[in-house]
Amino acid sequence: MADFPTAFTTAVDGSTDILAKHLNNVEAKIGIDSSAVTTSHDYKLSGVTGTDKAVSKTGTETLTNKTLTTPVINGVLTGTMTPPSTFYGTNFNPPENFLMNGKIVPSVASNNLTVALKTMAGDDPSATSPVYIRIGSTIRSVTAALSVTKNAGTNWCNAGSAELATYETDYFAYIGYNATDGVVIGFSRIPYANLYSDFSATTTAESYCGISTISNAAAGDNYVNVGRFAATLSAGAGYTWTVPTYTAANLIQRPTYETRWTTYATVATGFLVSAVHIAKYKIANRILFVRITCSSIGSSNAVTYTLTLPFTVISLSGTNYLDFPITFYDNSSESATFGRAKVADGASTINLYTNASTGAWTDSNNKQVTSFSGFYEI
Repeated sequence: MADFPTAFTTAVDGSTDILAKHLNNVEAKIGIDSSAVTTSHDYKLSGVTGTDKAVSKTGTETLTNKTLTTPVINGVLTGTMTPPSTFYGTNFNPPENFLMNGKIVPSVASNNLTVALKTMAGDDPSATSPVYIRIGSTIRSVTAALSVTKNAGTNWCNAGSAELATYETDYFAYIGYNATDGVVIGFSRIPYANLYSDFSATTTAESYCGISTISNAAAGDNYVNVGRFAATLSAGAGYTWTVPTYTAANLIQRPTYETRWTTYATVATGFLVSAVHIAKYKIANRILFVRITCSSIGSSNAVTYTLTLPFTVISLSGTNYLDFPITFYDNSSESATFGRAKVADGASTINLYTNASTGAWTDSNNKQVTSFSGFYEI
């Protein structure tokens, strides 16, 4: 006959002898203080201390500091959950480019720009609070501080040029990966990069990307666009950084592939006293849209008229041009017909003409373009 705890003793008053083994079996089941016997109640309830009590299976209770391994969640999740990457990899297929438990934090100290990856709580990522990002088909984890700093004194991304210096510029934040350097962070003026080779390694190039480490970077390393932020680089040798007060308009915490309409200072030639040009541009993926008007007319001293662009036109094989109509004044008179704006491949300048061909401007009196809008690939 089996003994407790395998079976009940089914003792009967006045007829069942209580043997030593009965007491020993009960003690073994309950366990002594700090019991190491894994089948004893003392061992199994050792995590319940002080005024704590065991967790109810159906009751509503609040649990703290608990680690759940591959949990199955039914119903609405509230609060903050940071599962391990194995949970994400096995049970969750997030969209590419999106940060999980992460955000980009741009800041300036001593005129130097830093772009950091932080947790949603604003802390550096750690083993207990990692940031995850899907790059390609793999979910990568960041468990330590990650940032990139670009110091003042360099014309980073050509943002300190005559056209862009002192104007707020939109930059795109990137997360990349290679097997040696691990996960890296960077920022660039271009929104369309997918590979390290899409960026220029020249610090003053428009397509440069400032990256936290490129010690082992290779052309085929994958990069994903994770957001956008605004910053300003000053003119001159100082090239100092500033950032605005961030809002939902100038700091975007999601993959973003276009800028806002922003102002740039187009540089005009062909004037004794230049017309005052108002120039704005917007980048959408690889297409740049530009529009230019004038707020006051200028005095001509040349038969030519050029304006600079905020970004160089892509270079294609052969000689190619983009043409757009303009309205204008020449020789102090408003033209009744359209003129021509011609933009060549690989150029950063617009050539303006007084007819659909290459009509020259009058080299005296007043002239200005009153309306121009166009677009080109960068």
